[in-house]
Formats: sequence, structure tokens, C-alpha cells
Amino acid sequence: MEKSQRVKLLVGISVIVFSVLVIVSFNQGISPYLTVSQVVERGYAENVQVNGTIVPNSTRYFFENNTRIFKLSDGKTEITVKYTGSVSNYQEGIPAVVKGNYRDGVFYAEDLLLKCPSKYEVKKGEVG
Repeated sequence: MEKSQRVKLLVGISVIVFSVLVIVSFNQGISPYLTVSQVVERGYAENVQVNGTIVPNSTRYFFENNTRIFKLSDGKTEITVKYTGSVSNYQEGIPAVVKGNYRDGVFYAEDLLLKCPSKYEVKKGEVG
């Protein structure tokens, strides 16, 4: 095999390997959205995002390790969520998305995204 053919072959193989690695890493970063009911129905889920509303009067906060345990609901079903980390604008009764794993009846959230609370507050004089 000539040197130019070997170089072309090597470049071609490198491009294919790189493309496969990009596709595999991209697919591993994707986490599907599920409802609270779908997660509970499955009984176990890894690397998923769950939409719901933080249930009022359900939050327990542990100051010593910055952990919140709260209930998330889709209006039909509730799950217990455990999240450790900083959160700004945390409020009960607002929509949230949690990303993580569900096992043994608890959703272990790696990320917690809170929707803007002002969008969900009733303005003075409006009927909610």
C-alpha cells in the first residue's frame, strides 16, 4: 500500500472513530422528560428529568448538609425528592424540574430547576 493511501485510510478511520465517540457521548447526555406518575409506574429510572410542582408544606431542610427533602406532584401522584445543593428562589407550590435517578421510592436529584415564581403568583386584584 502506498504512503498516500495509508494516510487517507488513517484519516478516514480517525474521522469514523471520532464521529462514533461524539454520537455516543451525546446520547449519554440526553435525559428524557417523564411525569411523576410515569416515574412511579416504572419503579426505577436513571438519568431522567421529571416535571412537577413542589407540594406545599412538604419540605424538610437540613442546614448542616444543605439538603432538601420534598414532595413533587403531577396532580395525580407524588414522589419524594432528595436534593443536596444550593437553590435560589426555592418556594413550595411552584413548578420544578428535577434531574437524577429514582430508586427505592425516592428521587435522588442531581439538578433542581425552579420555574420563575413570579409567573405563578396571582397579581393584586386578579382572580386566580
